[in-house]
Amino acid sequence: MIKFRMYYDKDKETAWLNEMVAQGWAMTGFFAGFYRFEQCEPGEYTYQIDFGDKFFNISNGYREFMEDMGVQIVQKWGFWIILRKLASEGEFKLYTDVDSSIEHYTKIRTMFKIGTIIELICFFVEMWCAMQGNKMAIWMMFFIMILVFVLMKAAFKTNYIIAELKERKGEVVKCGFGKGKVYPLLPCGMLINSCAVLAKESVAISPTIIMLFQIIAIILMLVGIYRLRSAYKEEC
Repeated sequence: MIKFRMYYDKDKETAWLNEMVAQGWAMTGFFAGFYRFEQCEPGEYTYQIDFGDKFFNISNGYREFMEDMGVQIVQKWGFWIILRKLASEGEFKLYTDVDSSIEHYTKIRTMFKIGTIIELICFFVEMWCAMQGNKMAIWMMFFIMILVFVLMKAAFKTNYIIAELKERKGEVVKCGFGKGKVYPLLPCGMLINSCAVLAKESVAISPTIIMLFQIIAIILMLVGIYRLRSAYKEEC
């Protein structure tokens, strides 16, 4: 059986995989959002998802450690590593103390932050191409805009998890992300700009009006980037 899902929250993905195995379906492979399952005894495995240090690669030391723990590496995708262990062999948890959990989620947050920056650069490149008359670039702008919003939301949520973990340690947390709040200015500016570029190509609207909307969009994006930068400076 094959199912399609898109997850940016590894905790939700883990819960879903364990729900599937509880119904008698064990995940055996993954590619670009497509999960492959085969039948098994209900609850036969416990799944966990780890975040590796190497892109699409697993060190021999990591493999040996997991083998010694009786853990099977099911799939490696990017930095994500999907693991499973026979439920009959006892509880399966990767990070059992607060410090190791903070380190784990901090690495995940860094990945989302870098991904957001890369996609923002791609957005402005596509915006320039769209302004030169490339129609394909217009639709790429919309796609990248959605991806940026998803990555930002994932980064903010991860930051909130880190804040909660630090509070459990008794630390006073001043979270620059507003504990999971996504600042709307950047995605709103991106949306307005995308609509303005699209209108320029397909609707008879005054160039002056379109330029006005693009100026407003650029201001919103710049303010959004500034607030995002300020939030990143105030690490939890």
